[in-house]
Amino acid sequence: MLLYYAIYFVLGLAIGSFLNVCIHRIPRGESIVLPASRCPHCLRPIRPLDNIPIFSYIWLGGKCRHCKQPISFQYPLVEGVTGLAFFCCALQWDLTAPALLNSVFLAALIVLVFIDYQHQILPNVITLPGALLGIALSGFQDQAYFEDVISFYLSSALWHANPSALLPWVGSTLGALVGGGVLFGVGSAYHLVRKRPGLGMGDVKMMAMLGAFLGWRLAFLTIFLGSLLGSLAGIFLILFRGRTMQSKLAFGTFLGAGAAAILFFGLPFIRWYTAAR
Repeated sequence: MLLYYAIYFVLGLAIGSFLNVCIHRIPRGESIVLPASRCPHCLRPIRPLDNIPIFSYIWLGGKCRHCKQPISFQYPLVEGVTGLAFFCCALQWDLTAPALLNSVFLAALIVLVFIDYQHQILPNVITLPGALLGIALSGFQDQAYFEDVISFYLSSALWHANPSALLPWVGSTLGALVGGGVLFGVGSAYHLVRKRPGLGMGDVKMMAMLGAFLGWRLAFLTIFLGSLLGSLAGIFLILFRGRTMQSKLAFGTFLGAGAAAILFFGLPFIRWYTAAR
């Protein structure tokens, strides 16, 4: 089993290398397939031996072999975070479908978080297919995410014969509608009161994707935690970086971080909270 964890971690590192390509090219409207990996400065192709996750960055001293320009630390960071994400999924779900599905989910989150942090955009090419994928593959998700009274009641109303068989798709769809709907409602209310946009539609679409994977209960927790993290970051920037209340924050970055935490700790928190009441 330890060998499996190690292999899955290495797979995550390799996937992280590809995610760096996505983070760099998607906001620029470039293909993520062609051309092959290249230096962003001199555009020279990167040799296979210079493209080994983390190791090559250290070996080359964080510089391009050809032009000697510095390579952003983002590259080993994304590779390491992705490897860790895959490793945590393996620990949580072992050799099961949810481990693979949630690894894909976290990979998409990593791309969205870094793109939003750098460009303050959340590309439709990730969020919309991500939401549909979450619903379509909800039967392979950890079913505990969808085992709540409301989702089961809706499943029973739609199919009396075997509501449990319908539960994942109903729970996932409900999560997408609730997650995206809550942010859409908050953004609309803010715009109505303040007469200016408060949330972009990218955040709404991203939250629909998160809800499709996590269900409506964890979607609520994600919004709460993401808002809390964003508020704390905003306070820090105001106190120590001279920002103002009008400064924009990449909210998708905090939603993504919150969703990653909720993926692993959300259900234990709900169980603890309900047992403590």
